[in-house]
Amino acid sequence: MDASVESICNLLVRSRLLTPSGVRQLHLRWKAEAGAGIADVSRFSKWLVGCGFLTDYQCGLILRGKVDNFYLNDYKLLDRLGQGRMAGIYKASHQLGQTVAIKVLPPSKIKDQEQFGRFKREARLAVKLKHPHVVRTYQMGVSNGLHFIVMEYLDGDTLEEVLQKRKQLPPAEAARIVYQALQGLQHIHEMGMIHRDLKPLNLMLVPTPGNASNVTVKILDIGLGRALFDEEAGSPQSPDLTGTGALLGTPEYLAPEQARNAHTADVRADIYSLGCVLYHCLSGKPPFQDVNPVLQMVRHATEKARPLKEFNPAIPDGLQQIVDWMMAKDPAQRYPTPERAAQALQMFLTSGPDARPAEVEPQMQAYLKWLEVNGDGGGSETPMPVLAEAPSPRPAAAMPPPSPARAPMTPLPPAPARAAGPSATGIPAYAAAAVAIAEPLPSFVEVEPYAAPSAPMPTLMAAPAARARMGVRELLLLGFGLGMGLGTIVLIGFVGWLLIRRML
Repeated sequence: MDASVESICNLLVRSRLLTPSGVRQLHLRWKAEAGAGIADVSRFSKWLVGCGFLTDYQCGLILRGKVDNFYLNDYKLLDRLGQGRMAGIYKASHQLGQTVAIKVLPPSKIKDQEQFGRFKREARLAVKLKHPHVVRTYQMGVSNGLHFIVMEYLDGDTLEEVLQKRKQLPPAEAARIVYQALQGLQHIHEMGMIHRDLKPLNLMLVPTPGNASNVTVKILDIGLGRALFDEEAGSPQSPDLTGTGALLGTPEYLAPEQARNAHTADVRADIYSLGCVLYHCLSGKPPFQDVNPVLQMVRHATEKARPLKEFNPAIPDGLQQIVDWMMAKDPAQRYPTPERAAQALQMFLTSGPDARPAEVEPQMQAYLKWLEVNGDGGGSETPMPVLAEAPSPRPAAAMPPPSPARAPMTPLPPAPARAAGPSATGIPAYAAAAVAIAEPLPSFVEVEPYAAPSAPMPTLMAAPAARARMGVRELLLLGFGLGMGLGTIVLIGFVGWLLIRRML
């Protein structure tokens, strides 16, 4: 369009970003300040952003003649946060002034009843989670046919970004990060859920106000993750092991039993993943690296990770033992709950178990009160729970009483060492790793209560030896599968060569 200062002002009125009287006032101010450049559209647009009338995102759309979809019910979109193929993730402001993040479901996902049903189901689960170390999901809504969820807006870096810059972290800092993540995971566990994809990319480090060196860890992508909001996720052009209908999880941090059968994995698989994250923080790399994801998962099930002292001689032996317990091949040899693993890490926290929780700002208090009345997002097609304290999905008698989020944990008494027994685990089945799981699973699901062993878990103890060994039959099957795959590739190449010869 041939834009002018006057046409941009008209678009601002139509967009409802500013009131008609507000637009008249800013136009008068512009004429008083612009001087000879009063008709310069480029200068006018920069002035609008510089004075705070518009954000860069809003101004870009206005200059293209876009006046719709700046609002989702009571939320004004300020910026687009998603990059690349990740569409529909925005920074927004509520009418009461609270800044939030909004994820908009792509229209293609709404047409798919299975995907849409998963979106609504997982939104209901995510709303129940309220913990300082878990990203908060406030509500779900629909506006002009666009379905969305409203979440806590976090301004920080993911642990993956931090590790890319710094490679390794000091033992005390690494222990504190994973300690907080374990506290958040304990809350997820107490609500009867499993995450299934814990990794550095899904841990956000948010600086504490007034103390940038002290961060708060937030667990991200709890169910409502990449596959739901990526327009191309799961398509043939976008192969992804974590996509819908494929192997769930990330091979670098995947527990052996989850690779074999994600349906039967419980919270101990998440503990294994956080053990791999702690190993990565201390060593500068994941425990098992391989260009082939299948072989990588075989290594998780059969190999022992290199000792951490090879990467940093200053790492305490006790911290190595905790990592070994979290990453035990057999789930029965790991800490039974995230809380137990967090207790073991306490002695390595140099600044105390955790910081005091920040006080809720008045602006947030007003927003939370608004949510109590408008918990369904002002137009959800299906009834959504009002955001009061969500009841547990399990009977109260079946759950251990949750400990306060920030209260120090009581150290566990040591238990006698267990004798090494026969292996209860094997390698991940080749077919299960190489082909899609028949029934898609969400990133986390509600599960039956996992009864932790009554015997206390040792806080520090010699790490159990790797218990999974590949039998002759499994080796033959694996070799046969790899041979068939290579043979197929050679046959396809030969047939292609023949066709090319004929065409020539």
